[in-house]
Parts: sequence; C-alpha cells; structure tokens
Amino acid sequence: MSTRRLAATVLAVAAMVALAGTAEAQGGARSDQQGRPAGNVPPADQPLIRRIPEPSIAVEGGFGMLGYLGGAAGVGPTWNVRVTGTMSRRLAVEGNYIGSVNQRTTLGRSLVMTSLDAGVRYNVLRADEAIVQPFVVAGVGYTGWAGEGGDAFALSVPLTAGVERLVTRNIKLGARLNFRPAFFDDLSVRGAATQTGGDSWALLAHGGGAF
Repeated sequence: MSTRRLAATVLAVAAMVALAGTAEAQGGARSDQQGRPAGNVPPADQPLIRRIPEPSIAVEGGFGMLGYLGGAAGVGPTWNVRVTGTMSRRLAVEGNYIGSVNQRTTLGRSLVMTSLDAGVRYNVLRADEAIVQPFVVAGVGYTGWAGEGGDAFALSVPLTAGVERLVTRNIKLGARLNFRPAFFDDLSVRGAATQTGGDSWALLAHGGGAF
C-alpha cells in the first residue's frame, strides 16, 4: 500500500471515530435531558429549596389621633407600637398594640382603649418603584375599653392604608390611616336608648428601625 493510500485510510478511520463519538455524546445529552424534570425544577439529586429567606424585622412606634364613628367619645390622642416581619418584597406580617384616651361626650369621663392584633401587609408597589411605598393591611385582634360604659372584650378587624420610606439604611418613616370595626362590643352608658358601638378610625405618623 502506498503512503498516500495509507494516509487516506488513517484519515477515514479517524473521521469515522470522531463521528461516532459525536453521535454518542449527542445521544447521552438527549437521554440526560429526557431524564430531567420539565421546566426549571432541578433533578431529584438537587434540593428544591436552596436557601430559606430570612425575614427582616422592623420595630416602629407611632402617635396620632383617634375618633369613634358611632359617637361613643370625642377625638383623642392615640399611640401605637408595631413589629413587622418582611417575608418578601410584597408581603409582610405585623403585630400591633394601639392605645387611646378619649373623653366621653355625654359623661365628661375618659374612655381608654387597648387593642392587640395581627395582620398581613401587602405592598401595592415595591420599595424600588416609587419615592414612597404604599401598602394595605388587614388583620384581626382584641379590643377592650376601660372607663364608664366600657367593654372589656370585643373582636376587631383593623383595615389600614399607608405609605412609608427608608430615610437611612435602617430608619424609616411613614403614615397610616386605620379603620377598626368592632364586633360583640357595647359602649352604651346606663339608661341609653340605643346601643353605642366601638368602631373607630385613627390617623398616625410612625417611625422606627429596620434590621
């Protein structure tokens, strides 16, 4: 066999081996893709949840004014302490304490409110979408009143709309308008012809730290 024919034979064999290797690799890739779950779900040897997000915590205090829709008492000062746990850029959970002191319109005596509730907050816009972040909150909790004609226990369903923003990396300011319907409540004074309810509204400015 001449040198030219030998070289041609070697090149032909090398080309066949290369083609066979390429076909085998492509077949293995197809098999691997067929064996993987569809979409973005990782295969079974990899975890579905790679890292559990840690919520950021904010502690805030607020001060404002509170009034009663049914005329149980006049407008008076109110204060608030709140802890918020951020679960995502849209959702957070809140725990609230709110208190107020109002003068009863018919008796001239104080009506002291104490309320504890928990709620879920939804950010209408993400923090990076506007100069302030609007949000709404809905919750459920306990409300009690001390004083003449008070009621020691009632169910409340607070509904809130507000805005806030960070001033520094850890300090934020905001404002809230709160509507607090009450159920199983009775703030009627003795001898009253009609029952007086404890539905209230509150407007508060608040500030605090986020960690």
